[in-house]
Amino acid sequence: MHWPILKSKKNPVTNKNLIILLASIGLIQTNVCRSEGFEFEENSPKFKVTIPNLPQMKMEVHPLHVSQPYLRYMGGVSPYTISIMTPTADKGMAPLDCASSIISKLTERPGVPKQESIYKAKIDDTTFIALYAIPNDEFVQFNSHVLSATNDGHCIEVHASMLSTSKEDIDPWFGGFSKAHIQVN
Repeated sequence: MHWPILKSKKNPVTNKNLIILLASIGLIQTNVCRSEGFEFEENSPKFKVTIPNLPQMKMEVHPLHVSQPYLRYMGGVSPYTISIMTPTADKGMAPLDCASSIISKLTERPGVPKQESIYKAKIDDTTFIALYAIPNDEFVQFNSHVLSATNDGHCIEVHASMLSTSKEDIDPWFGGFSKAHIQVN
């Protein structure tokens, strides 16, 4: 699988080359422990998220939920974080419509690279992903957006991220989302 190219201000680098660069300048520290899998189920709107390559973690009501109700849940287990959002969808929007809408606006968020540097894929009929990395002087933040839609007027966005300093993390992170799934009822 070909991963998109990250564009830095100075030189374009691939995700793998970025990790190799970090290793060569001594920033590699430890490997991340692999997990048994993340699952989360919500009743209103009804859906279930499964991400096998992330650890189970306690999800709590998002701290901004009161003022922004689409921000549902947030959780973290170092070095991972997950947030679950359910923005409203126009009537009749299918999972692909929600995924396309969310992905088209990702670059408006802080730190997100240009569209050509975001890897996008259909996992199954109800699940889509967008993957990218944000380089930093000391680490790389890997990001994944697992996307779908409910049958009752909501898009689903599960944003997972991981901070890494190890080249050993890149393939499991980017490859691990091939089995992510959002089940809607």
